[in-house]
Amino acid sequence: MSAKIAYLMRGLPSSGKSFTARRLAGTDGVVLETDQYFYTEVGDDPTKFEFRRELMDTAREWVFRRFCDAVAAGASPIVVDRGNALCELSARFARYAVEHGYDVQLREPDSDIWQEIRVLLKYKDLTRTVLDQWAERLADINKRTHGVSARSIRRLMDKWRHDVTIEDILKYKAKSKKAKAATE
Repeated sequence: MSAKIAYLMRGLPSSGKSFTARRLAGTDGVVLETDQYFYTEVGDDPTKFEFRRELMDTAREWVFRRFCDAVAAGASPIVVDRGNALCELSARFARYAVEHGYDVQLREPDSDIWQEIRVLLKYKDLTRTVLDQWAERLADINKRTHGVSARSIRRLMDKWRHDVTIEDILKYKAKSKKAKAATE
């Protein structure tokens, strides 16, 4: 019997996450993403992306419930197509999968765009100007689908950690609001 695998995709908007996620899932796997919520659960036209920021927490919970259903069904691979930064939500997916016998792996896009950006992000203190240009370029690509602004992409770049491992995500504990305020 083959191992059950859950992939957590990491990357920026329009960097190739969804393309890589579909490739990893193949014909037998499952791809889960918040985008699906805004296509199928919001509005009347399932072909139209109807993003509403105030529904983002609901969309994330919807994806997690679908993830739990896929785990319960023994689906493999399961690909969670989101940014998967070092955060409580990523830890929630990873822990749940591990508790249910899944091998959890982080994956990044394999696109040429991402291969260039990921190196720039590793040295972001030195590559700020080029990353600003990439944020504009990704926003331009993204405006046709989701409308993520260059400013939002730049914020994601600023927060990006190139060295996150699945072990980091599994061990992650959210800071209390008081501790967060003390470090800001």
